[in-house]
Amino acid sequence: MKAVVLKKLGDFASLTDETVPDLKVTPDAILVKTHAVAVDPIDIKIGSGSRGGSAPMILGSSVAGEVIAVGRNVHDFKVGDRVAANVRGGETYAEEVLVPARLAAHIPDDVSYASAVSVVLGGQTGYSGIVRGLQVKAGQNVLVQGGAGSVGLMAVQTALDAGAKVSATAHGWGLDFLREKFPQVTAFDYKTDDITANGAIYDAVYDTVGSEKVLADSFAATKADGHVLSIVARSHRDPRFVHFFNQPTGATVQTLLDGLSSGRFMAVVDSELPLSADNVRLDYERLQNGGVHGKLVLTM
Repeated sequence: MKAVVLKKLGDFASLTDETVPDLKVTPDAILVKTHAVAVDPIDIKIGSGSRGGSAPMILGSSVAGEVIAVGRNVHDFKVGDRVAANVRGGETYAEEVLVPARLAAHIPDDVSYASAVSVVLGGQTGYSGIVRGLQVKAGQNVLVQGGAGSVGLMAVQTALDAGAKVSATAHGWGLDFLREKFPQVTAFDYKTDDITANGAIYDAVYDTVGSEKVLADSFAATKADGHVLSIVARSHRDPRFVHFFNQPTGATVQTLLDGLSSGRFMAVVDSELPLSADNVRLDYERLQNGGVHGKLVLTM
């Protein structure tokens, strides 16, 4: 099968298009023919060597495609099903991907492969942080720091869906996007606005940024009995701090995909390019340089 292979950790110039051995399905997994993969920041971290591992390796953590083989212990999927999954370190930049069945979800007929794959990692983290991490309830006042990224945007939508009053920080395109698509959200420009100006008014703050200033401002704007959840900072002395690490599940992905189908949630895709070593490099450069407007998707 065809795949994009990283020959040397930390050297994305060593990405090459290669033919590698075909995969065989295992008892608790499904084999998926790739139609779309998302380019996720975690892929760059893994490829840089900061998470360990050794080269050569196939990068990629999310996939959407068609089931072409089913393990003997799998009963919820069949050949021909359209599925999506977040498989962190799952070697998804390839023609075929082996996906543990517990991580997979069915893509509704009216949801494209690109839209589906765009929410399975960042979207899952945003959703789970609001629902399980902060346990947001109707009527609460919620702030999302970095509300226009893939995590923050789903956090904003999930908090709104829960009936919360939502504010979010962004800048430039992201700020304009939030104000256009979600007029019920109070959108702050993080470069010019002071989120602490109104005092400690938030029941819950979801931090997707993690800088010292953002955390300090988050705590200053949070009620004494509120909580600040961060997906970046590992710890903080303030007892209101909640460190959160998302554990992917197929059930959560199914909720997101069904939400895309019903209009409960929306996906934002910046671009779709054919999967190749050159295009992986291009998208990595775009992620590192900033200015991306939605998820970067590679297709086959």
